[in-house]
Amino acid sequence: MEIIRCLKDLPELKGSVVTIGSFDGIHSGHQALIGKCISEAHSRELPSVIITFHPHPQQLLRGSDRRPIRLLTGIEERAYLIEKYDPVDYLLVLDFNRGFSTMTADEFAETVLENALGVQHLVVGYDHRFGHDRGGDADWLRQRGKLNDYGISVVGPINNEDVPVSSTLIRDHIQHDRLDLANAMLGHAYTLIGTVVPGEQRGQSLNFPTANVEPLQGNKLLPNQGVYLSRVKTAEFASFGMCNIGVRPTFKNDDEVTIEVNLFNIPKGKEDLYGAEVTLEFLQKLRDEKKFSSVDDLIEQLENDKKTCIAIIENYRDV
Repeated sequence: MEIIRCLKDLPELKGSVVTIGSFDGIHSGHQALIGKCISEAHSRELPSVIITFHPHPQQLLRGSDRRPIRLLTGIEERAYLIEKYDPVDYLLVLDFNRGFSTMTADEFAETVLENALGVQHLVVGYDHRFGHDRGGDADWLRQRGKLNDYGISVVGPINNEDVPVSSTLIRDHIQHDRLDLANAMLGHAYTLIGTVVPGEQRGQSLNFPTANVEPLQGNKLLPNQGVYLSRVKTAEFASFGMCNIGVRPTFKNDDEVTIEVNLFNIPKGKEDLYGAEVTLEFLQKLRDEKKFSSVDDLIEQLENDKKTCIAIIENYRDV
């Protein structure tokens, strides 16, 4: 999959099959769209293209009077998850700036879909709308496609337990400690890509050395503070582990949230992860973060947490 961040960098395409959306989370509904785009592209022997946006449109459109949106996936995470499932030929990341946000549905269809991509088939979600006037819905696209000789496929809704899957609902599940429901709607473990940065080395003194992970995405939605069974993937190995998100209240009295992972199986010679980019998957929450009366009590709890993780790991080997 080739990632392209500007229309002028597109190769000359003699037709394409396109799907379009914010794709925050690459949840099961997004996967259905991407799968349909790929199958339509294969049947026509055309390249498949996903159009997404950076920053997320809501970051610009919500305005300063509302809290900024917290994202399920940054661009790197979206690209990783797309390649994990169904790699398309091109991921086109369009800069959603003030000028772009004023583009009408007609202007977007003509400039991007028809002129730049030579679209021959378009795949959209049942509730997708685009353009400054929000006029680019499925019915509008069907009419536009008839006039310009390309077809439209409309996908969805995709349900989980009879509830339509949406990024908004997944965010709500994560924010209210329903990680199991969020992961079920995602169709994969909630994922964070970050860089391992130096910490205070306190885990080493507790015999629970940790990798401190700093998210690449600045406005990433983090799971609530607590301890999680997790899995970390690097360029060279993967390991289950125990992740703590929180402020380490046993040692500190500030509100700086850190993400620390104690890895269970690091190959010999690969212990130094500083500067490495890692993928962190949140599999199951074990407990909330708490302040312990002594370091010994904390160590005892960490030992019990690790036993719990090891006991349930088999449930997640194929996740």
